[in-house]
Amino acid sequence: MIRTVSIWRWQLVFTASIVAIVVMITALTPGTLGIPLFITGLALVVVTTLVAFAVPWQRLPRRAVVVLPLLDTLAVGLATSAPDIRLGLLWVFPVTWLATYFTMHWVLVGVAFCGVCLVLFAERTGDTADLLLRVLTVIITLSFLGVTVRIGSQRARAARRLLERRSEQVNRAAERAETNQRRVTQIIDALGVALVVVAGDGRILQMNDAYRALYGRDRFGDALPSTAVEYDRRRGAAVPPGRTTLARAANGEQLQGERVWLFDSEGRWHALQVDTQTIAAAAEGTHITLVVIDDVTELLEAAEERRALAAVVSHELRNPLTAIIGHVDLLLERDDLAPQVTAQLEVIANAGERMENLVASTLETTRSTAEEPFEPVDLREVVEASAASYAPLISGSRQELAISGAESLVIYGDAFRLRQVLDNLLSNAVKYTPAGGRITVRLGSAADGQAELVIRDTGSGIAPDELPRVFDPYFRTDRAVLAGIAGTGLGMGIARGIVEAHEGSIVVESGLGAGTTITLRFPHRRVKEVLA
Repeated sequence: MIRTVSIWRWQLVFTASIVAIVVMITALTPGTLGIPLFITGLALVVVTTLVAFAVPWQRLPRRAVVVLPLLDTLAVGLATSAPDIRLGLLWVFPVTWLATYFTMHWVLVGVAFCGVCLVLFAERTGDTADLLLRVLTVIITLSFLGVTVRIGSQRARAARRLLERRSEQVNRAAERAETNQRRVTQIIDALGVALVVVAGDGRILQMNDAYRALYGRDRFGDALPSTAVEYDRRRGAAVPPGRTTLARAANGEQLQGERVWLFDSEGRWHALQVDTQTIAAAAEGTHITLVVIDDVTELLEAAEERRALAAVVSHELRNPLTAIIGHVDLLLERDDLAPQVTAQLEVIANAGERMENLVASTLETTRSTAEEPFEPVDLREVVEASAASYAPLISGSRQELAISGAESLVIYGDAFRLRQVLDNLLSNAVKYTPAGGRITVRLGSAADGQAELVIRDTGSGIAPDELPRVFDPYFRTDRAVLAGIAGTGLGMGIARGIVEAHEGSIVVESGLGAGTTITLRFPHRRVKEVLA
C-alpha cells in the first residue's frame, strides 16, 4: 500500500510545478489565461490536489490511487491547448508516478492516455503528418522514461528485499551469538574460580560473579562503597595501587601461582592464588590479559587445622613419653636385672628418646609457623596508602589533604593494624570536615625521640564536655547524631586499642568550630625488645 504521505508528496510536487508555470505565463503571456481548455486543466489540478488530501487512501484498495496520476495526465493534456508552450513535458510527473508504484500495464495505459490527450486537446497547427510525428515522439519518449523508471523501481525493490533478508539473517546471527554469549557467561559465572579480563589501560572488560563477590564490584565493574583491599601477606602491608593484581596484569606481568591476601568488605581474609594468561586482542599493539584467581583460603585453613592438631597431639604425647623414659632410666639403674631385660629396656629408652625428639621437632615447627612477630613498618607508606583509598571521597567533597614531614618513618609493628588506625582517623576527618575544608597529616619525631604522626582537620570539632568520652564504645557526639552523619562510635576505641598494643599513645585535642587534632606516638622499637 502506498503511504498517504507519499501520495501527498507526489501531488504537491506536481501542483507546485504547475503553479510556477502559471506564474510565468501570467507575467509573460497573460493572453493564455483566456483559453478555456487551459483554465479547465488548471482547475482540474486544483480539484485533484484537494482530492489527494481529502480522501483516506489507507482505507481504499491500492488501485484507487491510480486515479490521481491519470487525472494529472488529463490536466496536462487540457493545458497543452495553449499555443507555443511545451506543457506536454509535464507528463513526466504522472508517468514517473505510475512507473514508481504501479505495474508496467498502468505505465503503458498512462502513456497511451497522454497520446490520446495530445491528439484531442493539443494545438492543431501544422498538417496531419506533423501532428502524428509529435504524438509518436511523445509516446516513445514517455514510454522510454516509464520503462526505465519501472525497471529501476523493480531493481530498487529487489535490492531492498535482499537487504531486508540479509538484515534478518544478520539479526538472527546476532541473536544466536548473543544467546551463546549468555550461555558462556552463565557457565563462567557458575565457576567457583574468579575470572577477570583486563585491558592494557587497566579497564575491566569482563568478569564473572565470583570476582564480583570477592572484590566487591557491581555488574558494571565499578567498585562498591566498601571495597576489598589486597595485602602482601595476612595482616601485612596494603599493596600499593600500582602493584595490585589488576595493575600488574594490565602492565603485562606474567603471574604464576602468585599468593595475595585479600581483606574483603565484610572483614574476612582470603588467601588467593593468582595466575595470568595473555589472550588475543582485536587491535595490534594492544594486549588483553585473563586473570585467574583461586580462593585457597579453605585449603590453608585446613592445613592450619592440621598443624594445630599436630601441635596438640605432640604436646599431649610429651608428658607420657617423659614418664616412660624416666621410669625406664630408673629401671636401668638397678643391678638385679637380667642382661636380656636390660637390653630390652635400652631399646625402649632409645625408641622413647627418638619419639621425644620427634615431638619436640614438631612443636618447634608448629610454633614457628604460628608466630607473627612485629616487623619494620614505614608509617609514611601506611599513611599514603590510606590516603589513596580516601582520595575519591576527598575529591568529591572538594576537600584538601596534605601529607608533610618525614619521607620515611619506620617503627616496629603490625602494618595491617596500623592501616586500620589510619583508616579510622582519616575517615572521621573526612566525615566531619565540611566541603572545601583541609586535612593535614604530618610525620616526624617527638621531643622524647618517639615517632610522631599528627592528623589535623578543619571540621566541626568536639565540645569540651564530650571530648573525654571519644574512646567510649558507641559514643557519638550530639552534633554528629543531629547532622545524620553515619557511624557506630566504635572506631576511636579500636584505634586506641591497636595503638596501645604497639606501646604507643593517642591524644585527641578539639574544640567546637576549631577542628580536631589527633597525635599518635610510637616507639621506634618495641619496649619488650629493648628490655630483652
